[in-house]
Order: sequence, then structure tokens, then C-alpha cells
Amino acid sequence: MPHAFHPRSIKAAALVGSGLASYARAKRSAEASILTFHGLCDGAVDHGILDGSLHLPVEVFRGICSMLARHYHVISLAVLIEARTRGNRLPDNAVVLTFDDGYASNYELAYPILKEFDLHATIFVTTGFLDGVEMFWFQRVDLALGRSKKELLDWKINGKNLRLYMGTYELRQQSLMRMLPELKELPDIDLLGEVDRLEEALGVDSPEFSTLPKSMRPMNWEMACEMSLSGHVDIGGHTHTHPILARCDSLSMRAEIATCRERIHAEIGELPVAFAYPNGGQDDFTRETLMLVREAGFKAACTTISGRVHDNVSMYQLPRYGSPASVWEAEATVSGAFETLKDWRQNCLKAMSMI
Repeated sequence: MPHAFHPRSIKAAALVGSGLASYARAKRSAEASILTFHGLCDGAVDHGILDGSLHLPVEVFRGICSMLARHYHVISLAVLIEARTRGNRLPDNAVVLTFDDGYASNYELAYPILKEFDLHATIFVTTGFLDGVEMFWFQRVDLALGRSKKELLDWKINGKNLRLYMGTYELRQQSLMRMLPELKELPDIDLLGEVDRLEEALGVDSPEFSTLPKSMRPMNWEMACEMSLSGHVDIGGHTHTHPILARCDSLSMRAEIATCRERIHAEIGELPVAFAYPNGGQDDFTRETLMLVREAGFKAACTTISGRVHDNVSMYQLPRYGSPASVWEAEATVSGAFETLKDWRQNCLKAMSMI
């Protein structure tokens, strides 16, 4: 479904057009919000990729940045962390921009727009990806299902029998969306072996970095250094190989976090301040993960759990909103319009129950 016609964007357009977003922006001005992006794409998403949701059209991102520059205070994550740590007040309507993974499009497409509007972002990089030695497992699955000559595969995983249809592009997309949640449930030690077996069953070779579709390619360290020196971008940590940390044993979890921080320090020359948990849901990190991130020297860590940054939010469980699919959705999100509407509904239901 095109980004602009996503149901959430249609709902957001109604919230903005009705004036509720403007109302919420004034009422909730003391709350900060953090937006999550991954990669960008120039024009239509490459049909060599099944999951286009990770790669927002660049013109949508430019529109979002233009809106934010006019109506909000875009601050760095480091400024937010410092203010929250010291108990200082943030600027009204503060917004933080973040990117996960470390795609080349962050440099090629997002960075010029950040400079154009004089905005700041944090890019959480997976260091093995930038090193060119650790391809994301989900990229391999995407490309395997997209490139296979087969039209049907029966696959057993987590005690379930999945029938994966691949007769059309849309069926391949549906099969990918069925496989990804199941693979995310596997212990990390078993995950890559499962991906190897899937590629073999589908009759495809594991891709090389040089054969990745443009949107999937990693930035290199020279790009990361240039952005870091510009003052428009901070580089944060996102592990070394992008495992779901809750699926790792203690030693692997520690190594993923520590190696990531050391590689960034070695290449950028500065220690990263912030970390983002891969996948980032409530079940994707543990109490031990929080402890290890703090022990490694990170001052804060981001989840992908939706919510606004209040004074009582844990610095190692900062909420972030997912990538908005349109300018309307971005405005309805950072203004707090979605939460305001939800609050109104709950209050109405409560009032009705008392009648």
C-alpha cells in the first residue's frame, strides 16, 4: 500500500485537518517525542525488495523535515539526555530524529535534507554491517523469498507448519511477513543456521554485499565520520550483528554491546552516548540487557515502544514512535494528537459508564 494511503495516514490527515493536532501541540508542549526511521529510497521502492516499509520515500522525509522545522524544536538526542539527566526543561515541542541500522541512504538522501533544514539526527549503526562483514539476516530472508524460482515451500518452524506461496510479488511479501515473526522467536544461536537452511531450500545463494539492492546497502565509516563531524549527526550503537538481545546468552549479549561501542570509538574517534535495542519491543531486551548497556558506558537507550518522553521515563527505556508514512502522520504523532484522541475516547466511555 502506498505510504500516503496507509490507513494510519488517512486517520492522521483527519486529526491534522480538524485542528486537533494544533490543539494537542499547544496542550502537550512540555512532552518530547522521538521518531524512528531506517532507510530512505529515491522514488518507488525497489521491487527487488519485498519489505519496503524500512525505506521511506525521500520526498516524504523532506516534507516531514520541512514541517518539523516550521512548527517544532528538533533537538539532538544528546541534548535530551543531558536535560533529563540534570532535570532541566526541554524546549517546547521538542522532537528527536533517529535512524536505525546504518543504511547508505542515511548519508546519500537523509543527510543533505538535515543540512538543508539545519536539523539534527542520531544514527544507530550496526557496526558489523558498516564493516561489510555482517549482513542483516532479515535482508537475506527478504532476498531469498524474492529471488527464489520456487512458487511454493512448506516450512516447519517453532512447531508450526507454514505454507509459503511465491507465485506473485504480493504472495512473496505475505510469505515474508509470516516468516519474520517466527524467525525472531528463535534463540540467536539458531537463527543464522535456520536462514542458511531456508536459502538452501529455496535454491538461492546467500547474497554478497555487492549484490544488495541499493536501498539495502550499508553506509561506510567515511560517511559516518563526515556526518559526525558536521554537527548534524551523532552516531549511536545498535549492536555489532543486529541480534535480538533477549534471544542471546549473557556472553553474546555483552560482546554485541561492547564490540559495537569499541568499533564506533575506533572509527569515529568519540564514544557513542546512546544505544538502540534491535527490534526494540518489550520482549526484545531484558533487565540484564539494560544493565550491560549501562555498564558499557552508554548514557541512554531507545526502544521501539511507542510513547512520549515524560520526566519519569527510564533513560534506558526511552520510547520511540515508528517511522511515519506521511507528513500528516508525523504531525499527528509528534503533536500528541493520537494520544489526545485516545484520552478523549476513554473519558467519554468512562462518563457513559457512570450514566
